[in-house]
Amino acid sequence: MELLAPAGNREALYAAIENGADAVYLGGKNFSARQSAENFSDEEIVQAVEYARIKNRKIYVTVNTLIDDEEYGPALDYAWHLYMMGVDALIVQDLGFMDALLRVLPQLTVHASTQMTVHNQEGVSFLEKQGIKRVVMAREMQLEDIQAVKQAARTIEIEVFVHGALCYSYSGQCLFSSMVGGRSGNRGRCAQPCRLPYDLYSRSSAKRINTANRGRYLLSPSDLCLIDYLPELQNIGVDSLKIEGRMKRSEYVAVVTRAYREVLDMLQEEPSYRPGQQVKDKLLKIFNRNFSSGYFIFDRSSFLSSKRPNNRGVNIGRVVSQDKDLVTAIKLSDKVSLGDGLEIWVNKGKNPTFIVKNMKVNGLSAVHAHAGDTAEFRLDKKVSPHDRVFKTHDEELISEALISMKAAQEQKIRVDVKVVLEEGQPLKLIMTDEKGNQIKENGKSRAQRAEKQPLNELLLRSKIDRLGNTPFYLGDFEYQADTDLIVPFSDINVTRRLAVDSLKTLSVNINRMTRQEVESFRHNRAKYLHLDRGLREHLTPELTIAVSGTEQAYTAVKAGADTVYIDLSGIGQKKRISIDELKALQDYSDRYSCQVIPALPRIQKPGEAKEWEGLKAAGFSTAMAGNIGALNWCSNNGINSRADYSLNIFNSYSLRFMVQQGVERACISPELNYNRLKNIRGIEHGEVIVHGELILMTSQYCMLQGVLGNGADRCPGFCHQDSYAIRDDMGYSFPVETDTYCRFYVFNSRTLCMIDDLEKIMSLDAGGLRIEARHAEERGVAGVVSFYRRAIDDILNHNKTDLQLYRRELERITPSPFTRGHYYRGVI
Repeated sequence: MELLAPAGNREALYAAIENGADAVYLGGKNFSARQSAENFSDEEIVQAVEYARIKNRKIYVTVNTLIDDEEYGPALDYAWHLYMMGVDALIVQDLGFMDALLRVLPQLTVHASTQMTVHNQEGVSFLEKQGIKRVVMAREMQLEDIQAVKQAARTIEIEVFVHGALCYSYSGQCLFSSMVGGRSGNRGRCAQPCRLPYDLYSRSSAKRINTANRGRYLLSPSDLCLIDYLPELQNIGVDSLKIEGRMKRSEYVAVVTRAYREVLDMLQEEPSYRPGQQVKDKLLKIFNRNFSSGYFIFDRSSFLSSKRPNNRGVNIGRVVSQDKDLVTAIKLSDKVSLGDGLEIWVNKGKNPTFIVKNMKVNGLSAVHAHAGDTAEFRLDKKVSPHDRVFKTHDEELISEALISMKAAQEQKIRVDVKVVLEEGQPLKLIMTDEKGNQIKENGKSRAQRAEKQPLNELLLRSKIDRLGNTPFYLGDFEYQADTDLIVPFSDINVTRRLAVDSLKTLSVNINRMTRQEVESFRHNRAKYLHLDRGLREHLTPELTIAVSGTEQAYTAVKAGADTVYIDLSGIGQKKRISIDELKALQDYSDRYSCQVIPALPRIQKPGEAKEWEGLKAAGFSTAMAGNIGALNWCSNNGINSRADYSLNIFNSYSLRFMVQQGVERACISPELNYNRLKNIRGIEHGEVIVHGELILMTSQYCMLQGVLGNGADRCPGFCHQDSYAIRDDMGYSFPVETDTYCRFYVFNSRTLCMIDDLEKIMSLDAGGLRIEARHAEERGVAGVVSFYRRAIDDILNHNKTDLQLYRRELERITPSPFTRGHYYRGVI
């Protein structure tokens, strides 16, 4: 199995490779899902590739954000340059950009990011058919899920996260940071709202529910650690093990990579090997929010780190006493050394933190103190007896990591050089590297007799030895020349640079394109980027609505919706809808000339799609897909498809790709503003959301059971006993719901409403105007649909209408304040 480590900067790259990574993934300055990391310039990526080639390792570059129409040309050029640099693969999220790379640069290896939310066999199969070589599975996959996917895969590789931070939401399905702060996780700008404190409220009583014993960080998962489960992953046949952490410092990368490398090496000798506590202690000491096995071997009791969202370190003792001068005695349960960072957890106020600059044991100054010792430290804050003490920085561990990284800067390829200089002939330069690759390069100027100072071996060697910014160092140097000759120094320098570039191509395997390949790229690029602008027709848009229950669906049909999407996951419902109930709803809707379209769950774990195999036989010719696996499932079962906004259609190219896959209608991403929507080509095949509470998070983990239950017992159905919301410290309240698969959803605290701007929205000529009502009550559905129906009809019939009046009427029946979402701001 490949060990794949992160690098947010050059030092982390060295740390990863020197500590045993087979491959490193990193981001450039643009189009990276970790825009807050230091990331790599183009020059640094070239150096990273050169260094990795010396060590026989691979470099993958992340281009894993959603891309705007105007960015497509620069993004393709960037991908071209990355290919020329010799990177081994690109990791992508945007479906249109994936399609562009596979068509424009077919020789480039493309991996599907975890941001694509791939979590079933159908999704992997879809990507394999497109030409994707590897898929990074969603972190929510359990052991048996990964096993099922791997068994169904043909040649496509499977990559699995094994260590690091977990997102509360499925990656690619989180709009929380985007909608609340305008910083889109899908654009690499996540503000991490899941690491903020929240209070849990009953929506029925408006009272806060006491969760003090569990903490306030209700959406903050513990860190993933699967180092105990590498034998299982190996038996499944997983191709790559991924460590999360492009935002982490280089010492973290060194320690974590080394730990996993040691265990993988032991697995070669002993297939059932499990690491000892010493290895896991190092992982805990370098960074942890508590460790859990995530969803791989699911343990509800350890999943959340709800009392602390950041590094907790390791417990190393308790306070014994503190005198009036704040000299504090701590009984140690683990080693402490000078330079270590300690934190004391107090009951009230901010936890004191300090670096150990001096300490005493038995009244004497000490460099180290060991388990069982009582060590004394002078603090600047008061603490109490029995307060717990944690080590958050282990100086010894950090020093070991730094030593491992120093060797990296000395790693270069040896080259032996021979220079031949004959009168009347150009300089001949022969370079041979340690792998046997050889390059011969001739100068441009002919050697002449020197009038004053001829070239000598020492002078020529100094000119050839200028290899500082190259992956080479000079080994043997042989000078074969007639006497008293000279060539211009500029000619020597140019010849050396040409020889180095040519040898680099062989040694480091950097791509060099032929003129034909360059022309082919330019032609394919221009062809792909061309969008048929056509003549937009003024369409009569469908009024569509997405609901979760049959009562809301019947109400929407009667109120005047053209199309009703009924979510088969049953958000907020006590039982799953049956196909017979769907059929009855369809029969009812026929009387109103309304189409009912089942909306497949946006999350469908392996095997879950089987229960909907009877849809076609029941007369449903179309379904709405919420993930790429569902698109593939529809195609395989002869069902027409529409695409939900969970597929992140952010640009004209992704929309075009959807249409090429046979999708009838695709809901455009709610992260686009009006100006961007105005520029979307083919929007007649699209649908824009004009009203409703958007889903901000979709999670596999039910926070209600985690916070209200004891973690071990069977869930008593908290979601059926009351309705809930979480409230942040700014006072914003976000409704939460579960579905019939026990998945968890966070809805926006504000309701999108564009009815007073509806005429402007209709001028976009989108094929559909969507109301999101998966969280709405029956009364609310009736009012919203009827007002939008009347407003649309008035505009189409050129009737004078007071849209502001409609807005005020909607405000009266809507439980949360209104927002215009991203229509007039957009995301960064």
